[in-house]
Amino acid sequence: MKVLYITPGVFDKGGISRYGRYQIQALRDLLGASSVCVVSMAGPRPDQLERPFQVDWTSSATGVRAKVETSLAVLRLARQHRPDIIWSAHVNFSGLGQVAANLVRAVSVAQVYGSEIWGPRRWDATWGLRANHAVISDCHFTARYLEDHALRPKGTTAVMWDCVDVRRFAPGPPSRRVIERYGIPDPSHYINLLTLGRLSQSSACNKGYDRLLKVFSMLQNTSALHLLYAGQGDMIPELRAEATAMGLASRVHFLGSIHEDDLADVYRSAHVFSLVSHWSVGHGEGIPLTPLEAAACGVPIIVGNQDGSAEAVVRDENGFVIDPFDLPTHQDRISRLVNDADLRVRLGQAARRRIEKEHAYEVFRGRVQRFLRDLPAATEQHRRQALA
Repeated sequence: MKVLYITPGVFDKGGISRYGRYQIQALRDLLGASSVCVVSMAGPRPDQLERPFQVDWTSSATGVRAKVETSLAVLRLARQHRPDIIWSAHVNFSGLGQVAANLVRAVSVAQVYGSEIWGPRRWDATWGLRANHAVISDCHFTARYLEDHALRPKGTTAVMWDCVDVRRFAPGPPSRRVIERYGIPDPSHYINLLTLGRLSQSSACNKGYDRLLKVFSMLQNTSALHLLYAGQGDMIPELRAEATAMGLASRVHFLGSIHEDDLADVYRSAHVFSLVSHWSVGHGEGIPLTPLEAAACGVPIIVGNQDGSAEAVVRDENGFVIDPFDLPTHQDRISRLVNDADLRVRLGQAARRRIEKEHAYEVFRGRVQRFLRDLPAATEQHRRQALA
């Protein structure tokens, strides 16, 4: 079995790119590296992922020219390699993937996540989403959305939760070198509340970074508590100014971009991780990867209840699920974790166990394997429904 895998990019630190790298690795492990041809529209850049990742083709252009080059490369490589599966790692490639699949009589697969589905879509993406033989979602929330809005037939969207490298992301004391490099308050003396991601007005307005700062200001009597923003983006000046105006500048820390090799130690330096996103048209999360990586490091997590984020937590056993706009409840959950070390330990241990059970690479690879096994039946079901 051969796969032509089309992705917008695998060289940045975002959750979709990280998910794609795990998916490609699983396909290579299962089918052999020579059987998986990877086309990445975006190539590596000096300011992105520090670790190398092998692909077969990338565009050297940007904008419209990159899209044209990628489309031509996909059609050329489909003719050259004659894959059995054309796998589109983003809905915006699903139309192109379907055209290529028709060209070489291959099976078409589309991967979906979150906001790119419930926001405005290009006509070719909507057509491709409906026409592809099979669709994978990274969470049940998005899978239900597809079926509730008649974008896919009921019960036909496979769910493949995000993957975490449990050997790399594991509990333990953080590196002193990493703590000093990023100016992280000493976790043996302070309680660190961490959030991590792109701090961008355009792409992260739903992630609740501003609300988290408001909640933190409501916890001023907890002098040992420090708030850590890890990541870079144009939201930082505004957040920094607000923290200063609130008199919190000494307890709110902006760590900047985190080197890939330091990421696990940054999670380990935290006592609580919070990413409480909200849903709106064009905005929201599938199941975000950063809370999962924090949980793998034994850190209790707090997430929102409006999108796929809620699937990261089970009945308050490994963290808390809250209404994104219920700031008093957010304050209460942080306060409980700050003031109860036993609760932090209990939820942190449960968080690690759940990651091992549901998100370890071996579990993820097994889901990819089952998907490939069941793909002929899914393709036949799609064909019958299309003819009905």
